[in-house]
Amino acid sequence: MRGSTWVLPAILALSVAGAAVKSAGAFLYGSRSLFVDSLTCFANLVAVAATTHFYRVSLEPPDIDHHFGHYRLGYGGTIVSMLAYAFVAGIAVSTLLQSESYEVHISATWMAVAGLVLYSGAIFLAHKFGSFLKAYAVFTVSEVIESLVVVAASSGGALVNYRIDLAGAAVITAYIFIELYGTGKNVITCLSDVAPPPHFVERVKEVVESHGFRLVSVKLRKVSENLTHGDLVLRPEGLRLEEAVKRTKDVKELLKKEFNLDCSVELTI
Repeated sequence: MRGSTWVLPAILALSVAGAAVKSAGAFLYGSRSLFVDSLTCFANLVAVAATTHFYRVSLEPPDIDHHFGHYRLGYGGTIVSMLAYAFVAGIAVSTLLQSESYEVHISATWMAVAGLVLYSGAIFLAHKFGSFLKAYAVFTVSEVIESLVVVAASSGGALVNYRIDLAGAAVITAYIFIELYGTGKNVITCLSDVAPPPHFVERVKEVVESHGFRLVSVKLRKVSENLTHGDLVLRPEGLRLEEAVKRTKDVKELLKKEFNLDCSVELTI
C-alpha cells in the first residue's frame, strides 16, 4: 500500500466525512457532547493541514534569510493547531454555560458511532501508508477517544437524562484544555534554547575523547526534536597541529552523523 496515490485522498475523505457526520448528528439530534466533538474534528483538520505545511517548510535548506535552515518553522504547525483548538475550546465553554434543559435523540449515538468508524478507517490507512502519516494517525486517535465518550454520553442523555450528555461535553472540553496546556508547555520549553539531556552531552564527550581531544567547553541547544546546535572547545592531547585539524573535521562529521549535532569547533592549547 506504501506509495499508493489513492491512500492520502481516502484518508482525507474519511476524516472530512467523519467531521460532517458528527456535525450533522449534533444539529439534528440535539447532543451537546457530539457538538463539541464535531468542533474538535474541524480543529483536527486545520491542525493536520498546518502541521503538513510547516513540516515541509522546515525541511527547506538554508537561504539568505535563514542561515541555519528552517527547522524551527516546524513549530508553526503546533502553534496554528493550538490556536484552532483554543478557538474550539472557547465555543465549547460558551455552549456549556448557555445550555438549558434539552432533549437528546438516540440517533445522535448512532451518528457518533458512524463518526467513530470513519475516523478508525482513516487511522488504519494512515498506519499502512508510511512513517509521515503515522504521525497523523497518532494525532487523530484523540478523535476516536472522544467518539467513545460521546457514544456513552449521548446514549445516557437520550435514555436517562440530558445532564449525562452535558457531562460528556464537559469532559471533552476539559480534555481540550489539558492538551492545550501540555502542548503549550512543550513548545515554550523547546523554543527556550533548552539543552539536551546530560546523557547526550556525555556521549558527545566520549566521541571527542576517542579522537584524542579533551572537551574544554560545551554549549548545546535543541533546535527541534531531532536536531541540536552547539559550540565545542577542544584541546588536543599529544597531537600535532595538522593532525588535530584533520581530526576536528572527523569529529564534526561523526557528531552530525551519529547525533544530528550541527556544531562549530574551536581548538585551544
